[in-house]
Amino acid sequence: MTPILDDPAQRLRELAAAAAPATRARADLAADVLRQARQRRRRGRWRRALLGAGCGAAVLATLAASTLLGRTDFFTVLPLSGAMKPTLALDERVILDRSAAPARGDVVLARAVFEGEEFDLLSRVIGLPGDTVACPAGPDGRCPAVEVNGAPLAEPYAAATGTAPFAAVTVPPGRMFLLGDNREIARDSRHLGPLPLEAVSGVAVRIRGVDGQVRTVPGAPPHDGPGDTDNVDPPGPKPETRATPGS
Repeated sequence: MTPILDDPAQRLRELAAAAAPATRARADLAADVLRQARQRRRRGRWRRALLGAGCGAAVLATLAASTLLGRTDFFTVLPLSGAMKPTLALDERVILDRSAAPARGDVVLARAVFEGEEFDLLSRVIGLPGDTVACPAGPDGRCPAVEVNGAPLAEPYAAATGTAPFAAVTVPPGRMFLLGDNREIARDSRHLGPLPLEAVSGVAVRIRGVDGQVRTVPGAPPHDGPGDTDNVDPPGPKPETRATPGS
């Protein structure tokens, strides 16, 4: 039987000690180890519960309930506004990973505060700490492309209405710059300022359409989605959202 990894920190120390000084560790090594540890612990809880309870229906129901209520890496939310169209439709489901770290291009669920009110929003990470994000106006007064560190972004996922010009913003340490894909109605870092990275509660890894088909998130870096043995928390109460008028 595969041993259950109960101390991820100890496993990380062992990996670091075993690596040669010239070896460059993958940037996502820590996240991988921690994710595998959580998955093994989850499988271990299932095995122990099944063996100890003789697969009794009542115990299985209790275990399933405790597993689904916020204890898995993956969970599902439903968009409430059109701020992420055309990437996300209102009747689609977004599968997010609690353990993933946000990267440029990721769609994230984040907690925001505006005028004293707290709310959740689904938005796309455009800039990370140290990045300068801008949308300079061209000769016709329109912004031809969002720029990050002076380089224009190719954004085939964004709505055809484009992005209104906005001044350059340098992202402070520990924060991120978010933009909705539907820039005409989205409320994002243009209004809220750069948000704390710690405000992220999940990174979108898959989109489930109304037809049940699952697809990756357009414009986002690749992420592992839930496997056959991974539970996905069902949608709870729809998150409170804010968008500009017209959403």
